Amino acid sequence: MTYAPDSVTPVRPAASAPRGQPTSPSPTEPSSTGPAPTGPSPTGLLRRLGVGQKVLLSSLVLGLPLLGTGLLLTQGARQDQQRAVRAAEMTEYYTRLQKMQSELAALRASGATTLSASRLEALEQAARGLDTDEHFGDESRTLAEAVQTQVRALSAALKSGSLTRNQLSRRTTELLDGDLAELFHKPARDGGLLTTSSYEAHSLATLTSDVLPGRYAALQGNAHNLSQLFSRVQATQGGVLSSAQREEAEQYLTQGRSALEELGHDVEERLADLPEAQAELAPLLERALSQTQALFTTYAQQLERPRLTDVASLRGAEETALRPQYGAFQAMTEHMAEHFGESQRAATRRLNLLLGGLAALLVLVALVNRSLRRSILHPLRQLTSASEQLARGNLAVHLPVNSNDEFGTLATSFNAAASELRANAARVEQERHEAQQLQNNIGQFLDVTMDIAEGDLTKRGKVTEDVLGNVVDSINLMTEELAATLRQVQDASASVSGGSRQMLGTTEAIQQGAQLTASEAQRVAEQVRLITATIREMAHNAQTSAQTAREALLASQQGQEALQETLGGMQNIRREVQQVSRRIKTLGDRSLEIQEIVDTISQIARRTNLLALNASVEAAGAGDVGGRFGAVADEIRQLAATSAQATTRIAGLIRSVQAEVQDVIVGAEEGTREVEQGYRIAGSAGQRLQDIGQLTERSAQLAEQIAASTQAQVSSVEQVNAAVQQIAEVAQRSESAVEQGRSAAQRLEDLAQQLNASLARFRLPG
Repeated sequence: MTYAPDSVTPVRPAASAPRGQPTSPSPTEPSSTGPAPTGPSPTGLLRRLGVGQKVLLSSLVLGLPLLGTGLLLTQGARQDQQRAVRAAEMTEYYTRLQKMQSELAALRASGATTLSASRLEALEQAARGLDTDEHFGDESRTLAEAVQTQVRALSAALKSGSLTRNQLSRRTTELLDGDLAELFHKPARDGGLLTTSSYEAHSLATLTSDVLPGRYAALQGNAHNLSQLFSRVQATQGGVLSSAQREEAEQYLTQGRSALEELGHDVEERLADLPEAQAELAPLLERALSQTQALFTTYAQQLERPRLTDVASLRGAEETALRPQYGAFQAMTEHMAEHFGESQRAATRRLNLLLGGLAALLVLVALVNRSLRRSILHPLRQLTSASEQLARGNLAVHLPVNSNDEFGTLATSFNAAASELRANAARVEQERHEAQQLQNNIGQFLDVTMDIAEGDLTKRGKVTEDVLGNVVDSINLMTEELAATLRQVQDASASVSGGSRQMLGTTEAIQQGAQLTASEAQRVAEQVRLITATIREMAHNAQTSAQTAREALLASQQGQEALQETLGGMQNIRREVQQVSRRIKTLGDRSLEIQEIVDTISQIARRTNLLALNASVEAAGAGDVGGRFGAVADEIRQLAATSAQATTRIAGLIRSVQAEVQDVIVGAEEGTREVEQGYRIAGSAGQRLQDIGQLTERSAQLAEQIAASTQAQVSSVEQVNAAVQQIAEVAQRSESAVEQGRSAAQRLEDLAQQLNASLARFRLPG
């Protein structure tokens, strides 16, 4: 608010003003002060919002990405938990598959074409356990239904007693090496057991779905083929093997031992990834391997003899070797079920912790927003209220300083400005009062001088302490001297010469008084000029402060633009990392497709081997006529075995590639998260720069208001200076008048006679 003192200009009465009517001075009317004019209405959404709404908006801008990220993480944890549940259900399914394989292998090894009701019920129950649910793919459902259909047909044939041993062996072999073997691979892919990032889980799933069922089928198939060959030779040839039959048996033995060696190598390699389960599973697997090795040693001993002996015991040894194999297999599936069950529980715990953390984060954001709004809005409301009171003219307003931040600095500056305004207002009020008093004194003195001018020399002007006091005192002295002179003229007209000399002395004194008045007026004018220069310097400093604040605002805006460019660069980096991650995931999917192709080739090799084996059996039954056909079948079987070994090595390489691709995917995801964290920190820094720019803009506005107030004070003091200059001019004119009086005194001696006549109208004091 600008305070302008009243301008006081003394006015001489008009010559025609009647006596007794006071003449009023004509001071400049003070301008009414109201609220400071407001600028144009703000445009833009952010400028129309209040500070509290802006704080709330900033909290929403920061909180919504956090909430979205939390929801995405929660969704990811939910998906992980669902995958863990699906994997745990798949591990239970492998227990049923293992039960089905063990029942069929035991049935094939026993060679029994008639079974008890309990054995048939166990076989049918194992078939019913192969039912699938919605987690399985269409191919897995088709395979499971095909296995169930074949097992039900086999059970029906066993009940009717229409199967021979060869037919039983052929049908069980087709099941074990065909659809059932393929069914071991499918659920692992449907349930994601082979795509897990845990080495332990991947090794368990590989052992349960690929290594053990596949190697067991190869071991059991070769052992059963040897047993079938020995039984046929014992029944038809008296236990004497032909050269072709001996070569065939040695081939079965070599393939069985090779499969046993590969099983031991794969088990050793996979157990290295299972440090916790190694102590439990290693003895069981070693027992199964040693039992199977003993079985093949028994077969080798039979081949070394010229005639087979005790062939019936070989079938019992085959059944005996199955028990430790499936004991280890069952322990493996149980450990896998326990591991994936723990993974399911861990995923559930992570989901619950993430949900709790998200809720706590929301509560924390709400509390921080509330505290931040309170810490900003409370001092801002105090500052707004104090500014409004100051604008209405309440200069006694004072803000409490409760902090050391920008609001504390602003409150301190506001209090200093208010104190300065109070001091200026007090000075202006004092000067206005003095000017008013001077105007009143001049008016009273003019009335006295009018009476004196009309001849009443008994009137005296009131001597005051202002600059007019000396003039009044001089005029009073002049009046007294004039009265004394007139009295002397009346009393003794003879002493006109002496009276004229006294008149000259009196006029000199009056002249000195007028000169003193003029010098004092000049001195006051000089002091007023100094005060005006000081206030102008204050206005210049306020304008410099406003310019500095605007430069700080420009610097903060440039910092925001630079930070926005940094954010854009980080956004590009994040997109590039995400594209790389997607390409790597696509590579992982392609490796899975290659795995499926390799599995198909392996299946073709196994079926080719089986067909070649059946062809060899048929060729052996045909005698010498089928010898050449048997040789071709042997070549085909050797080619199938070589293909199976190659596909096994390819599958191992693909699994290694899949593991490495999974590591790269995890690293890419870690890089993406680090880029996201840097992006959030940079966004928070940009918000802080924007807040600093708003505070700087407010400081510039206040500095400009202070500069405007100081300029108004300069105008007021310049008006006072003009009044003092007018007083000095009056004093100079008085000095000229006294000089004229002195000249008149010189002529007084010549006009003594005329003076005596003129003195008759004067009233002299008694």
